[in-house]
Amino acid sequence: MPIKKRIIPLLLTGWMSACINVPEIEPGGGNPRPDAGSAEVPDSGTPVSDLAVTITSPADTFYSSTSVTITVEVRGGVADAVQILKDGELLATPTAPPFQYTWDTTLDAEREYTITARAVRAGKSFVSAPVKVVVDRTNLQVASRTPAQGSTNVDYRTPFQVVFTKPVKATTVNDTTVSFAVAGVQAEKTLSLSSDGKTLTIKPKERPTLPATFSFGLSRGITDLAGNALANPITSTSSPWSFEVPDWYSFGGPLEAITGTDTKLKDSTMVLDREGNPIVAWSEERTPGKRSSIFVYRWDGRAFVPMGEPLNGTPLGSAFKASMALGSDGNPIIAWEESDGFNENIYVKRWIGSSWQTVGTGPLSAENDTRSSRVPTPAHNPSLAVKGNQIYVAWDERDTANVSNIYVWMSVSGGGFLGVGPNMGRVHAVPRETSSSKPSLVIDSYDQPIVAFQEQTLEQYSPTNIYVMKYISTNDKWEYAVPPFRGDESTGYISGGLSATPGGETWAKDCSLSIGPNNILYLAWSEESTPDGARDIQVFHSTGEQSWGRMGPALSAYNAYTYASFPNIKTSPTGKTFLSWQEFSWTNEGSSQSFISTWEQNSWASLSSIDGINVGQENSLRSTVAIDQSERPIIAWFESLNSGEYFPGEYIYIRRHNH
Repeated sequence: MPIKKRIIPLLLTGWMSACINVPEIEPGGGNPRPDAGSAEVPDSGTPVSDLAVTITSPADTFYSSTSVTITVEVRGGVADAVQILKDGELLATPTAPPFQYTWDTTLDAEREYTITARAVRAGKSFVSAPVKVVVDRTNLQVASRTPAQGSTNVDYRTPFQVVFTKPVKATTVNDTTVSFAVAGVQAEKTLSLSSDGKTLTIKPKERPTLPATFSFGLSRGITDLAGNALANPITSTSSPWSFEVPDWYSFGGPLEAITGTDTKLKDSTMVLDREGNPIVAWSEERTPGKRSSIFVYRWDGRAFVPMGEPLNGTPLGSAFKASMALGSDGNPIIAWEESDGFNENIYVKRWIGSSWQTVGTGPLSAENDTRSSRVPTPAHNPSLAVKGNQIYVAWDERDTANVSNIYVWMSVSGGGFLGVGPNMGRVHAVPRETSSSKPSLVIDSYDQPIVAFQEQTLEQYSPTNIYVMKYISTNDKWEYAVPPFRGDESTGYISGGLSATPGGETWAKDCSLSIGPNNILYLAWSEESTPDGARDIQVFHSTGEQSWGRMGPALSAYNAYTYASFPNIKTSPTGKTFLSWQEFSWTNEGSSQSFISTWEQNSWASLSSIDGINVGQENSLRSTVAIDQSERPIIAWFESLNSGEYFPGEYIYIRRHNH
């Protein structure tokens, strides 16, 4: 009996379970693949396969401001019922295929909803993969635009962008809904959306002629993903968007170190840091008419900021003729000339992150200066070049016989300077007691210095030619770069020198040397093209190891008797060459202006107007050029109230060609 009592409850439990029908819920095979498998589940002895339930529309996240039609596909058999669920709650029960329901979302709150479909057959449920529906009735807005409306100094490479408050529908961004005009004329453009759909970038297909006004428009045809139209379209009358793109982008306005006083500026030099930002240095009076220092400023992306304290090598002297190069660590190195009250020496310092550190052991001078001799030996016109850990400086210095010579010295890793080659690094081109001056120094790919300078062809006030000498380390001597020395010494014409009028009748001076790929040398100087003629800029480049070739005709901005001077030539690593100079013309209201050209397709193409680089100013003087990584020239010059070759400036300007 005890055993039977235990069996009876178990039997009753089994009979009760068999009488209750509990449907099984299975995933509906939301995978829409046609080969989705099926399983037979016995029901009263009849095989039943699984159903595949898929929401075919919308197939992905859908944004709605009005309504959305939901379509459900059931495969693998006939369902007893099909249901559409919103966040797990019944939304609709379509009765026949195609199983569709149009949901009016205007009655629901703005947020994201999860939509699923469920099919039921023989007491078994099959559920689809979920689809998201975002209900959004908020208007699309422009959050910001770059550049700002009304800007007057826009960098051409600044992205012209509109940022929206939310993602926009890509198909609504097109030439119909977005307009671009240059000086009021419609221009071709390319449109691109960011990956998040919020940022539209508009880019001209070709660089227009600058300066010009750029204007943009965005219509209400642009919508967000839910179809909400742009609420604040950009038009010429409503929320206009236009700005000025100059031919030359300005790094700030007029620059000076001592503000509020009439201090004079001289002798600018410029390099670019590794990001392409200009570092500019110049000589400026500390107080009007008094002592001058070297000031170094760096562009930080928004403004020029000083790098350390003003530079002087002596307690009371004035610093002039700065030359600057970028060190291997990306920091500038600078050289200048300064008097100690008796003689003028060369000083070299380098930036070490927060201050300037002396390179070498102190002032540089090739002559053994003694006050007892009462004959000063001034050193002038330093030119600096850097290669790796080697710092080279060249300058001209007069000896006690009043003959000026070129010297080239080198420091390794900031140590003491030593002369490069024999005679304490003295470089001489003409085998006579002739004076040479104003060196321009470069380093070739073999780490050998090459220096260009002007030197008299004969003693006693004879005109100067331009000479280019290179150091040959294997022989420890200086030789002519190209061509080798030949000529008739009695006439003063030396074939190792360059002149626009061979024969020694004109003065070639103020040379500028640059070096390009394959160690090709580019050389510019100022000289009359004919005796008693106007002074022009002469440009040559080396062609092989034995000759020079002229680069186009002599350069002058005016077809008149003018004086072109102070050329500055620079070449990029790919051979892109730019040349700036200063030119005085009586026909241009008796002013001196700075000009710049680039060598293109075997000719010079001007990058400045006939009125110079800074139209509307009195005089622009003593320009210098640098080339950034994008091969855009950056030019610095002085503005002055006075015209002429050696007048100082009131301000310095720095601009980059806008392309």
